[in-house]
Amino acid sequence: MGTRADAGKNSKTRPSAPTIEYLFPAARVGVYIYTCLSLAQSLASRDGTNESYIQTLEQLDNLLINPPPFIQSSDPTVTRGDPYKLPPVVGEVAASQQKQKERQQNSINAGIIPQFFEVGQLIGERRTWDRLAKSERIREEQSEVRKALNIYTTNINFNTSQYAFAGTPEEKRRMIREDKLPTVQDVIRSDLDARDLYRNEVQTALEDARAEYLYQKRISNGDVNKFETVELVLLLEKAKRAIDLWFSFIPDQDIAEALAVVKH
Repeated sequence: MGTRADAGKNSKTRPSAPTIEYLFPAARVGVYIYTCLSLAQSLASRDGTNESYIQTLEQLDNLLINPPPFIQSSDPTVTRGDPYKLPPVVGEVAASQQKQKERQQNSINAGIIPQFFEVGQLIGERRTWDRLAKSERIREEQSEVRKALNIYTTNINFNTSQYAFAGTPEEKRRMIREDKLPTVQDVIRSDLDARDLYRNEVQTALEDARAEYLYQKRISNGDVNKFETVELVLLLEKAKRAIDLWFSFIPDQDIAEALAVVKH
């Protein structure tokens, strides 16, 4: 069972950013990962002459030690505005009213007491969001990979009026009875959390791959016959799986177009 805002199995209905340009930074990260993995796999196979092996190792060394820029001056930037789009308290009251409207549309009666405390809960959530947004800006300054993927994620246009419920009719009725049917905002938050999870995996795998490469470079001391590639390949494969899962939330045509553009 699952839900996704304005999305289903059809790639065309997946939420997306306004234009393909928002995807270019992330596409450059994808091409970088695919290229590094291809080079590492070539090293692992030990095919070709010793000279070609050294050339491949030098290419990989250049990519891992001095990664290319993933963000260009002409690219869009991260957009992280106030989710309530209204002043403090006023925004929370409006959000609470929207939640109540959605519950009524789904024939859910939450009672008076939960509604009374809802505004206070939303005020707390807003303060938490402000702290998280500040922390994320700091992380973006430390990792261009992270910022490249955030440029797309923070500019996604979600359909805030509906979402596709992927569960069975019985599951939906049970969730309605138990007042657990997610609101559109709940679904959007879940969607973004999943994207961020895969973004974190991409960043961690690339950082680990670089550390592993530096370790092998140090202990092999210039002897290519002592350079082990097993762990490096596994880490880059992990990075590839993570970026592919991150891409899976985006329309296939957009991914193909963005990758084609940044390769040239």
